[in-house]
Amino acid sequence: MLKPARPKGRPPKDEAPAAPEEGVLQAALIAFATHGFQGTSVRTLNRELGVSHNLLHQRFGSKEAIWRAAVDWGFGKLVTQLLATDDESAAPLTRLRTFVRTFSRFNADHPELQRLMNIEGGQAGERLDYIINTFVSPVIDRFLPLRDALVESGDIRPVPTEVMYYMITSGGGAMFANQAMTERLFTRAPLSPSHKDEYADCVADLIMNALRP
Repeated sequence: MLKPARPKGRPPKDEAPAAPEEGVLQAALIAFATHGFQGTSVRTLNRELGVSHNLLHQRFGSKEAIWRAAVDWGFGKLVTQLLATDDESAAPLTRLRTFVRTFSRFNADHPELQRLMNIEGGQAGERLDYIINTFVSPVIDRFLPLRDALVESGDIRPVPTEVMYYMITSGGGAMFANQAMTERLFTRAPLSPSHKDEYADCVADLIMNALRP
């Protein structure tokens, strides 16, 4: 017995398959990093994903829950990568350079993380507290003793912690986070995927050389 022919064209939204979880979270993270929390609507996310108008509400419950899930997905991957590449048996200077390089390389692939921090970091609130308490502070707590030990041994200069933090997190990722400016000033060539490893090495070497006595 022949099966009925499937109608041509895209199925109605209510019949469309749900987008994979990772795709949903990535799209949400990019939207929040581009438009901010207030400027992003669940309706817009549904439309961009091509899914039912109530799919995200059913899956997450609220815009706040979508934001938190997207942040957990994006920043969680970053922290996992930083911890996975940190060899505590390595020489202290090597550990610090690896941290800087890993951070820079990851942010070259995921510039939306710095864009989101530029938005949330400018105003106090529960969302900023959540990012700092869940992801930023634990990483600082892990690597701050390494920085202090290197200062005590005389391997690096006693640069204030806040200066090191912003040079690594903001300075290291600015080229990709500010893509439009980079293209306007230097063409798109520096943003080429084939240059990302070289870029991460340059950032790591520049910071490490600046820290040396």
